[in-house]
Amino acid sequence: MWDPMTWSLSLGRLFGINIRVHVLFPVVALGLVVRVGFDKNAAHHAWVDAAMLVGLLFVIVLLHEFGHCFGARLMDGDATQVLIWPLGGLASVEVPQTARANFWATAAGPLTNLLICVVTGLGFFYLTDFKLRPTWNPLPGSDYGWYPYRVDDSGAILLTRWSGEQVYESALGVVVLARAFWLSWVLFLLNLLPAFPLDGGRMLQCVLWPRWGFRQSMQVAVFAGFVTALLLGIAGIATNEVLVFFLALFVYFCCRQQWILLETGGEDSVFGYDFSQGYTSLEREEPPLGRPRRRQNFWQRWRQNRLARKVQRDNELREAEERRMDELLEKVQRLGLQALSDEERRFLKRVSDKYRNRH
Repeated sequence: MWDPMTWSLSLGRLFGINIRVHVLFPVVALGLVVRVGFDKNAAHHAWVDAAMLVGLLFVIVLLHEFGHCFGARLMDGDATQVLIWPLGGLASVEVPQTARANFWATAAGPLTNLLICVVTGLGFFYLTDFKLRPTWNPLPGSDYGWYPYRVDDSGAILLTRWSGEQVYESALGVVVLARAFWLSWVLFLLNLLPAFPLDGGRMLQCVLWPRWGFRQSMQVAVFAGFVTALLLGIAGIATNEVLVFFLALFVYFCCRQQWILLETGGEDSVFGYDFSQGYTSLEREEPPLGRPRRRQNFWQRWRQNRLARKVQRDNELREAEERRMDELLEKVQRLGLQALSDEERRFLKRVSDKYRNRH
């Protein structure tokens, strides 16, 4: 059965992490470039700037997700896959089920954006002799924010001196660093919104987790997500920004599905992910048995088929882990524990902890 929500392309592996790109990402990226190209108010060849911004955004989002992956590994977890899609990225990682581990695995993403801002900011200062400052305004647009596209045929963009005076700058290095700083700054602030499933909502839930417990702390993050979704939806309509509006829908549906999972242990997320355990293995409890069932409609059958395929993938993964576990234990018996690599030691610990927590 065709499932467009799972269509993605593999770009290979890096640091043992499979990098995949959802098929909708290039479609949306091309649409954004074409929209700028046909904008009558944009300068000639502004579509080149749009293509550069999309490319920079892809790299920054990828680094953000790698931040989550390495943060999980620092917390004795592991990372297997990163998916880049039109509204950002999703890191498939496993961490111990503690508030501390989940917090730092989550916070590593925004911290990566902050590190990118520091690096690009220092490069920007160097190339401009500290005469110009990066753009702090996260809003796009010449009327209420920063306009990241060229303002004339020379390719110059509008930047600001420390005194507040606006100047034109066309040096390629300065332009690239200014755009990279701004994009990373926008993503840093966006991910700090206290709304599930954004990083800010997850960190809020982790902070409340030790005192209030997982369930009640997640409820707070979900309610914050509903409020944020409403505000994002209003902002998307007011500014005519389609991606902001779809982000609002994404936050709403994730919060709604998480609420169902908290209340009933219900069905999988409509996006194919269960966000209830943070950046973990996407496991969930089975729905309660013995309830009277109505005839399933097409949408329910589709989600049921997704669940069946997910269970099959989980079983295949468990069998693969058990086979490798046996191979590594045999290696330890023959050569000793010192013969294992760091990755093999991490694998043994992660799988052992997972099975220990299940019993």
